[in-house]
Amino acid sequence: MVALESGFWTVGRARGAALRLHWTIPVGALMFSGFRFAPAFWAAFFGLVLFHELGHAAVVRVFGHRVLSIDVFGFGGLCRWSGAATPFERAAIAWGGVLAQALILIVTQLLILFMGPPRSLAVAEIVYVFTWTNLLIIGLNLLPIPPLDGAEAWPLVKHLRDGFRFRRSRPRSRDQRRDAGRGAKGSRPSEARRPHSGASGAEQHPEIAEMLRRVAEEAGRARRGQ
Repeated sequence: MVALESGFWTVGRARGAALRLHWTIPVGALMFSGFRFAPAFWAAFFGLVLFHELGHAAVVRVFGHRVLSIDVFGFGGLCRWSGAATPFERAAIAWGGVLAQALILIVTQLLILFMGPPRSLAVAEIVYVFTWTNLLIIGLNLLPIPPLDGAEAWPLVKHLRDGFRFRRSRPRSRDQRRDAGRGAKGSRPSEARRPHSGASGAEQHPEIAEMLRRVAEEAGRARRGQ
């Protein structure tokens, strides 16, 4: 059942999330196609925008949040969701749409590689949308300017770098410390050959301790003789 609400047509639901199409879709299709009749171009552009928003929705669900609706406009789309997301999760969700577009780009190029260039005008227009229009939208979306995805996507690099530094600097686990202690008790051959000073060296070499004791006794006798 199709429902009209605030300029949207609700055409279906997926796992509780409404798929809504805005009345501006025909206007956007005409503008992006240069005001010409190009149904294949329109369908490919609509599919590209929809897949972008589905990419956001997929990452939202990966983190256990709720997708409310997927809205497609004539000039873009919007994935509405709710949940107490961390800054890292919000940044990852922002990347979801671009990664979905990148998947379309890779699949398109692989099909061209194995099946050859398009042989009809309709297929050529679809390839154009999934390649050049796709790259244009990816570039625009990654600009660090609200409300574009890049405003929230790029901080993910900092979150990943900070997480890597934390893993490198965190204390070793109890098992690792125990293993290190065991290694210290049994000296390796290379460590046994290294010279030691103080009581530890005397304990490891009793003959040296005995020699030092005799030298001390002789020195004492010499002082008493003076």
